[in-house]
Amino acid sequence: MSSRPPLLDQVFILRCWREELDAADQARWRILIRNINTRRFDVVDDVQCAFALIATNLNAAIRDAGNPEQLADEQSE
Repeated sequence: MSSRPPLLDQVFILRCWREELDAADQARWRILIRNINTRRFDVVDDVQCAFALIATNLNAAIRDAGNPEQLADEQSE
């Protein structure tokens, strides 16, 4: 068993779908991000934004757990 606090074990669910923008058959990807740990959800417009938001949540969990040396190690990679 790991001695890590539960906050550092984050679970996310991503749901992706295409959404029509206008009558010219243009569409964009939308992504629903659910954080199971916090029961929060966000909708973003592209995959890069989705993973940026996930990274922000993971770094916040490390910060909240009071482990600044682990955060520094991950940011240097």
